[in-house]
Amino acid sequence: MTAIPPAAIAVIAAALDDYRHTTPTHQQTPRGAAERAAEYLATSGWGLHVPRTPQPQQRARCPHCTVPHLITQQGRIRRHGPHSNPCPGSGTPANNPRTQPTTPAGDVRPDRKATP
Repeated sequence: MTAIPPAAIAVIAAALDDYRHTTPTHQQTPRGAAERAAEYLATSGWGLHVPRTPQPQQRARCPHCTVPHLITQQGRIRRHGPHSNPCPGSGTPANNPRTQPTTPAGDVRPDRKATP
């Protein structure tokens, strides 16, 4: 994943803050927030870079939830699960196979089979 410059993050934060304060709560949508952030970035001089070669879409099974998820360019399983409570397997190195899914306490989960 490409690092986002702090200045761009500040522009996005300002756009989202403005969106939350100027749009009634019942009319706020993720798409509206994204459009506001894109508008702020474009008017602030930030451009979009599209890589010439498509990035490979490799997947690996999460050692916690055992569902295949995308692998980041750093070789880690992409963050997944609810935003406020991501899966504990998020960020695990993709080449680090764990044979037994476990609970957050480290106990073997009896409801899941061992992964190969």
